[in-house]
Amino acid sequence: MAPLRGPGTGFAIRPEGERASGLPAEFPEESEFDVVVIGGGPNGLIAGAYLSRSGLRTLVVERRQEIGGGLATEETLFPGFYTNPHAVYHMMTDYLPVLQDFGLGRHGLNFVKPNAQLAAVFSDHTSLVLCRQVEDSKDSIAKVSPSDAREFGKVMRSWRRSVEEILAPGTYLPPLSPVEMTEALGRTEAGEELLRLTEMSPIEIIDEHFGNDRVRMLLLYAACMWGLHPDEPGLGFMVPLLVERATNKAVCYGGSHRLAGALSREILAAGGIVLDNSEVTRVVVEGGHVTGVECFDGRLIRAKAVLSSLPPPQTFGELVDGSEVPDELSDAARRWEWDQWSFFTMSLATSEWPWYDTDDPWANDAFMTVLGFDSTDQLREHWRTVLNGDVGAGLGGHVTVETRYDPTLPRVPGHDVAFFQMHAPYALRGGWEARSEEIGLQVLQTWQRYAPSLTADTIVRKSIETPVDIETRLASMVHGSIKHGAYNPLQMGVFRPHDSCQAGRTPIEGLYLCGASAFPGGLVTGGPGYIAAGSVVGDLGAGKWWDEPRYIQRYRERYLS
Repeated sequence: MAPLRGPGTGFAIRPEGERASGLPAEFPEESEFDVVVIGGGPNGLIAGAYLSRSGLRTLVVERRQEIGGGLATEETLFPGFYTNPHAVYHMMTDYLPVLQDFGLGRHGLNFVKPNAQLAAVFSDHTSLVLCRQVEDSKDSIAKVSPSDAREFGKVMRSWRRSVEEILAPGTYLPPLSPVEMTEALGRTEAGEELLRLTEMSPIEIIDEHFGNDRVRMLLLYAACMWGLHPDEPGLGFMVPLLVERATNKAVCYGGSHRLAGALSREILAAGGIVLDNSEVTRVVVEGGHVTGVECFDGRLIRAKAVLSSLPPPQTFGELVDGSEVPDELSDAARRWEWDQWSFFTMSLATSEWPWYDTDDPWANDAFMTVLGFDSTDQLREHWRTVLNGDVGAGLGGHVTVETRYDPTLPRVPGHDVAFFQMHAPYALRGGWEARSEEIGLQVLQTWQRYAPSLTADTIVRKSIETPVDIETRLASMVHGSIKHGAYNPLQMGVFRPHDSCQAGRTPIEGLYLCGASAFPGGLVTGGPGYIAAGSVVGDLGAGKWWDEPRYIQRYRERYLS
């Protein structure tokens, strides 16, 4: 029988007598809750926290021994050094409602947002640095193109307005249909501009504004690194969001798992339960209505509502009996497209700071630094090679020295932790088992060309993680899909995951979706969990105790009233 666990402690909790939630000391073979959440990743925990505080008896069930999903901070890569193997860049901390609604800072949760955000170091040792402060970014761009520096200032003012006024608020509300969205955005100049950009590809948008090729390369990397195809139109509205957020990333001090721990503490404090090491194998549907779940050990948990944070092929293709799934939803689950590329990551523990030999010392302060590409042609050729199932000789990617802004990670004084991450195919030509060491050596040699301090004497530990390793560690990231499914026009907005699933609800009564495969998607925005929790609270008649942030209220007034 799987134990109950406290938030991130690893120690089993066996309460004496009744818990605040009414759970007996021994978890029975059959039990009853108001809500069961499948998956203890960021969105599952966010939904569980809101629902628990709403007075609903809530159970979060997690298949792994550790909660948090992508909110992982682990010592497994090498003893004595903690790393964040998945969620490193927290891009929505100045909007994420759960941070303010629960006052998570009282759990010791703290985010650090550097000014030097995104850099590129080139083969001739020159560099570009993009910062939170637009004027600092302009100063760096002006070294190579004064006209692009001026244009960057204009573009970022426009794009930041789009994020603040439309894109960020829209992340935490159910999506509009294409017709409704066109009508709503047509009310303002900022909205009209987003509609125009939507029909363009990322490369067209970048080329429209900037002339210097190195500036274009860095901005294209920022726009597409999370999976947008550089040449595909239909999602151009995401370019302002992804570029603007690329200059507003934060690091979770003490490790990303601190966010998971804070959320689970809120669930427990409100009387909810987190059950780890217990995989859900079936969603029980009786008379067209969900009545609970069954776990791998035969345990039956009754519930009025079930929230799944798993992708459609797992939720509708494995957990729910096929006879209960509408044909169109079943077809959508079978046709679901996984991310077009995943990541290969090399992590290092070093005894010396892995500094870059470059003309601008701020490049060594940047939260993320792009290496290996001097031009858009090189970058696009790398992506073409990845999409064709290989990585090629001209590889590149981005580097983060995790200890630059979080020195708590090493347990060995005077040491640093860093990683080099590049886009990579899941189905690598020749196979990852046969080629991972070869590609790891290529990555290290590329990194060393830019960082001369990385030598055999200063590298203390190294490890690699392939797309197959990602899938093995987190089974919901099928094919190494960190977003639980590709970003393309047929899998975004109301179509994520299907237009019959709105505001977290599905056509199966009592079954909701709250994971990264639901709107608005992945990258720890918290949107799917937040939206689904609001729907469940309303449908079950519980008290919605939280108020919408003012920026969402303004969006409603301007675009939805």
